[in-house]
Amino acid sequence: MLLAALGFASTFSTAVVFPNIGAFVRDRFVLSDTASSLFAVSYLVPHVVFAFVWGALSDRRGRRKPFLVAGYVATGMFHVALPFAPDYGMLLALRFLEGSTSILGFSMVMTLAADYARKGHSGKVMGLMGGAISLGTTLAFPVGGAIGAESMVLLCTMGFVILLACAVTAHFLLDDTPTAQARSLRDALTVVHDHRALLLPYAFTFIDRFTVGFFAVTFPLYVAQEFALGAGEAGRMLAGFLLPFSLLTYVFGRLTDRIGGLTLLLAGSLLYGVLVLFTGHVHPEQMPYLMVGCGILAAAMYAPSLWMIATIAPPERKASAMGGFNAMGSIGFALGPLAGGLMADVAGYTEAFYLAGATEILCVLLALPFVRRKRKE
Repeated sequence: MLLAALGFASTFSTAVVFPNIGAFVRDRFVLSDTASSLFAVSYLVPHVVFAFVWGALSDRRGRRKPFLVAGYVATGMFHVALPFAPDYGMLLALRFLEGSTSILGFSMVMTLAADYARKGHSGKVMGLMGGAISLGTTLAFPVGGAIGAESMVLLCTMGFVILLACAVTAHFLLDDTPTAQARSLRDALTVVHDHRALLLPYAFTFIDRFTVGFFAVTFPLYVAQEFALGAGEAGRMLAGFLLPFSLLTYVFGRLTDRIGGLTLLLAGSLLYGVLVLFTGHVHPEQMPYLMVGCGILAAAMYAPSLWMIATIAPPERKASAMGGFNAMGSIGFALGPLAGGLMADVAGYTEAFYLAGATEILCVLLALPFVRRKRKE
C-alpha cells in the first residue's frame, strides 16, 4: 500500500499542470496550439530515453531506493520552478528536465513493487500499482484545473510539497535491501534480446497508449466540433473512461493471477479495438456508456501487461525491463495525438477512430502466432 500511495502521489503532483496548458502556456506566451503542444512533448520525450538509462543504472548497482528518492527531489525542484520561467524556451527546458527525473521515480516505484511481489501474487500487486498511478493522473485534471485557474505558483508549490513528502517517506519507510546486480550496463540494456517474450507487453502498451492519446486530445476536439459540447461535457465523458480504468486495474490484476495474463490481454485488446472503431458512430447520449466500456477493457489490458513485466524479467534486470515498458508507453502516447490530429485533418474524425481501433485489432492478430509459439515452448 505504501508503494501504491507513492505512485499515486508522485503521478498526481506532476500531471496537475496539463489542464492549464491553455492559460499557462498558450496565452501566457501568445503561442499557437501547435507550439503550445510542445509543452507536453518536452515532458514525454525524456521519458523515452531516460526510462532505459535509469533502469539500467539501477540494475547495475542493484539498488532502487536511492534512485527513487533522488528522482522525487529533483522532480520537485524542476516542478516548482515552472511558473517562474522567463520565456517559453526556459519553460520547455524545465519541463524536459522534470520529465527526465519524473520517469525515474515512476519506474523505480513500479520496479520495487515487482521486486516485492510474491510468486503467484504479481498480478494483484502490479494491478494495485497500475490503478493507483492511473488514479493519480485522473484526479490531477479536475484538481489541477481548479487550483491552476487561481494560481499556478500555488499549484506547482503543492506539487513540490507532495514530491518532497514522497522523498522523505521513501527514505525513512522503504527497505533498502540490495537486489541482484546486472553484470554490466550493456547486459541490463539488452534484456529484451535475451527475453523476447517482453516484446509482447511492450507492443501492447505502445498501442494501448497510442489509442489513449486519441481520447486525450482528438476526442475532446471531436465532441466539440460534431456535437457542440464544451470542455466540461468532454471532461465528464473522459472521466467515464479514466475512472473505471483506474479503479478496475487492481481487480483485473487479481484475475490475472488466477487465469494468466495472455487470454485476458488478447481478449480485452480485441474488444477494446472494436469499441474504439465505433466511437465516430455513437450519438452523444450513448457516448458515456462507450467510454465506460473502453475504460473497463483498458484495465483488462493494462493489468496483464504489468504482470508480464513482473514475471518475465529476471531480478537483476527488472528495472531495465520496466523502464523499456514505460518508454514504449510514452512513445505511443506521444504519437497518438499526432496521428489522430493528422487523420482528422486529412480524412475526418470517424476515420481517425477507425485508425485507432484498427491498430489495436491488428496488434492482437500479429501477436497470435507469437503467443502460439511461446505456449508450445
